[in-house]
Amino acid sequence: MKTSACFAFGLFLFSLGASAQSPVQEVIDNALIQQTNTNTQSIMSMLQQQLDEAQKQSQSLTDQLTRMGDPSTVSLPALEVIKQDIAKSAQAATNGASREERIRATTGSEAFGDNAYGLVNGVGPTVTFKDGTTADRDPSLYKLQGALSGDLDAVAEKSRDADDRIAQLQEQRSELLDMVSSADLATTIKLQIAINAIDTQIASVPAAVMKSKMDYDVLKEKLQLQAQVEAKAKAEERKLQDKHTSETATSSSGTSSGSSTGSTTTSPFGNLGWGKK
Repeated sequence: MKTSACFAFGLFLFSLGASAQSPVQEVIDNALIQQTNTNTQSIMSMLQQQLDEAQKQSQSLTDQLTRMGDPSTVSLPALEVIKQDIAKSAQAATNGASREERIRATTGSEAFGDNAYGLVNGVGPTVTFKDGTTADRDPSLYKLQGALSGDLDAVAEKSRDADDRIAQLQEQRSELLDMVSSADLATTIKLQIAINAIDTQIASVPAAVMKSKMDYDVLKEKLQLQAQVEAKAKAEERKLQDKHTSETATSSSGTSSGSSTGSTTTSPFGNLGWGKK
């Protein structure tokens, strides 16, 4: 019994000693608590910085995506102009057949009425005599000149069309360059493609006109050559005709002479018997 009482009293003293904290332990505990708070604040500050940086990166990415834009939503009016110009170029490249048909259909009247921008007097389809009466000219005499005149008119028309096309393309190019400075990335890419396409078309327009001029030069050379062939053929025909006429005349003369030598002369009074014995 005495032993139990002593054991209970010991437990009481131990618990009492445990509940009582020494000053040194209290300082240690406070230091630990302060260090923990400091570490917690530092960790929270670092986490906040990381969160702010993540938000900045997210906003930067959003801004970049906004600047890039959606290529499928970019619509440039200049692209339609370029498509139309390419279609014109393709159509011009297939005009060879229609040009040949026009040349073949030349009547010569194409040479009438043109005064070369007022620099020369035009030739009309009729001629006026001194007494005031008129007569129609023969268009077939002017077919070569008519073919060349028609081809030159086509070249001049192509040249005027080329000037209009270049002016239109240059205007579109200037507008596209103005758009580049404020465009997002997707639009800028399409703008650059459009500008390159316009530059290509502008460079190709003079080439089409030069091709038309070359076609005219070839036609001119061909007509001049054929005219020389025709003139030479007519000169040959005249020589052959003269030779044929001469040979025919010689042959006819020989035949007439032979007939005269082989004939017998008969006296118109031979049947009367005069002078006979």
